[in-house]
Amino acid sequence: MLKRSILLIWFFLFLSFLWGVGNTNSIVSVSEDSSAARVIETDDSPSDILEIYPTGSYLGKGELREPLGISVGPRGSVYVADAMAGKVFKYNPDGSSIEFESPSSLGSVYPIDLAGSAAFLYLLDYANNRILRYDYRGAYLDILINFGEYESLKPVSLSLSPGGRFLVTDIEKHTLTILDPSLDIEIRIGAYGWSNGYFNEPMKAVILPGGRIAVADSGNKRIQIFSAAGGFLMILGYPGKEEFCSPRSICGDAAGNIFVADVECGEVSVFSASGRFIMKLDSYSGRDISPAALSVGLENKLYVADIESSSVIIYLLVYPDSRP
Repeated sequence: MLKRSILLIWFFLFLSFLWGVGNTNSIVSVSEDSSAARVIETDDSPSDILEIYPTGSYLGKGELREPLGISVGPRGSVYVADAMAGKVFKYNPDGSSIEFESPSSLGSVYPIDLAGSAAFLYLLDYANNRILRYDYRGAYLDILINFGEYESLKPVSLSLSPGGRFLVTDIEKHTLTILDPSLDIEIRIGAYGWSNGYFNEPMKAVILPGGRIAVADSGNKRIQIFSAAGGFLMILGYPGKEEFCSPRSICGDAAGNIFVADVECGEVSVFSASGRFIMKLDSYSGRDISPAALSVGLENKLYVADIESSSVIIYLLVYPDSRP
């Protein structure tokens, strides 16, 4: 009888262990060759980011009207696409700023996003469905792409990979298109829908360290992660809340952490490279935010184009290896 009782105790302890494991924080993932969802347990390793602090600084306050796109140049200058003003501004580390030239031959411009390479800055002009090329001094060079020649694409976002590939998302066709450095279509992902690998108004896509692709699937209120070849990998989520409100932009840092700007919720969500939720930022110096775009730049700074303050707000990222 005593032996039987001991066995029963061990059995119930084992069931309790399984119950505890089944209730740990997790992310939902689907393998590339399967349509069935499976739960992958997240690890308990420390975050790649220790803390995030608001610096209290603003860029373009009193000058910007509707900052929708942002990019940080190789020398630390911050470039902002101001859609309502129809202008692009450059903010230098020394505090000076310039406005990019806009030749009369271009007509009116509605800049909603931008991206930079080592030599050029590329501006997405939504009104005229084209990408304009500038040098980093703000001089206009030429029209790089007219999207009317690409099966009538109508992009709402623009990103550039380190290898020179352009990523554009189209909320009318609900697709992500990747152009190779020769500007030929390399990959096209998605169609309208809510299943894994489908989109509803994708607002932004970026390539993360290691080649994975992250897409802000705004209408479906989620972030989807794909392999470099375009195969579905996972959906980001965090404890107690499976959906975002309206994720508009996304970026990554060198450590692989993922930053999501949710303009409707008024917050920036931060995830580790494995997809584990780290934290969220919902204010700046005690004030609400409406983040439209973001980019990680030099000196471990996160730059956020904030519609609420009509400016760029700046957070400091403190990594474990940078502690004094």
